[in-house]
Amino acid sequence: MTIGASDEIRKSFTKVLKESLISEKKAEPVNIVLEGSYKEAYEIILDAYECKLHVALVGPPGSGKTLLCRKIAYDLGKPFFWVTFSELVRSSTLIGSFDPVLAFQEGFSSESFIPGPFTLAVLVGGIFFANEINRGDEFTLNTLLDALEERRLYIPQLRSWVKVHEDFFFISAMNPSELRGTRRLPAAIKDRIKVWIKIDYPPADIEKKIIIANTPEYQIPPHFLDVIIDLVRRLREDPDVETPPSLRTSIALARFVAQRAKRLGKQITYEDIAYAARCILVEAIEPRAGISAENIVRGAILDVLGIE
Repeated sequence: MTIGASDEIRKSFTKVLKESLISEKKAEPVNIVLEGSYKEAYEIILDAYECKLHVALVGPPGSGKTLLCRKIAYDLGKPFFWVTFSELVRSSTLIGSFDPVLAFQEGFSSESFIPGPFTLAVLVGGIFFANEINRGDEFTLNTLLDALEERRLYIPQLRSWVKVHEDFFFISAMNPSELRGTRRLPAAIKDRIKVWIKIDYPPADIEKKIIIANTPEYQIPPHFLDVIIDLVRRLREDPDVETPPSLRTSIALARFVAQRAKRLGKQITYEDIAYAARCILVEAIEPRAGISAENIVRGAILDVLGIE
């Protein structure tokens, strides 16, 4: 590659990057089916927002918790910030840190400090979504305590307290505590969350509507959607599956089946669904120790489709 070509690529990248950046403060439309338990949860969250109570959504992976929170942010017209917790998330991830170059130029001051997502939500009155909060360690979670209760946040890097904006709203989401990798939520955090909402995978009729809403470019016959949902739900009910397939998996399976049939110029068949299931479902589940995911999926395909 020549130097000139490299410069051209770099300039093109900079242009595309600027055009593609999404503002943290921009609320984007969300495609969600607000029916059943989702509608109830949506209304509960709105009530909690109005009376300034923090919320926790409890449900299995991929049951629509994040999408519901994004819908709330969009409908309220509020900035949306979020972090998915794990053992790698630290206090500085939430609060922010100094930019080394700016710190060299400006010193360790507010001018060289880059705020984290929690600090930004606190300052501008946005929604902060703490995804998988019970995967975070207690020391990191303690960073949230004062903001959630005292409505003030300490920024240790600046040795300063800041006032929490009156419109700041905190929503957390967590997987059931029996899932691998989760921790018991610290009592101090749990005490500051007053509204608890349980969310599970939707019934088949609503899941079908969710798939249709997320595959608008395909016309999938309803009876094939029923089969796809039956296959996914069979895995969710399997006692050998610790982490079941999510709503995202149902959508992906439907899209893959429809696109493959479209490319081949033919109608969808049960064989197409079985083929897609082998490509997608094996890695979409987490089986119990010592159990083969391939065997579980093979058994589900045989039970639902009658195909070896």
